[in-house]
Amino acid sequence: MKKRKAFLLISALVLFLSIGVGTKALASSEPVIASVEWVMAKINPLSQKVTSLEKKVSELEAQVQQLKEQANNN
Repeated sequence: MKKRKAFLLISALVLFLSIGVGTKALASSEPVIASVEWVMAKINPLSQKVTSLEKKVSELEAQVQQLKEQANNN
């Protein structure tokens, strides 16, 4: 009786793992494309923000330089 339960348990475990491994192998064919799209969706807004911030920093540096020149002239 115990041997039969153990055999059924091991058989069920092997079956479950083989189905799980097969599913993972099947699912792993597409995530690269989805991952690239997800990363690009995250990077593009950040890239735009960085570009905007770089422009703002350049403008502020120019203003600081103008204020320094005005202070030196006075």
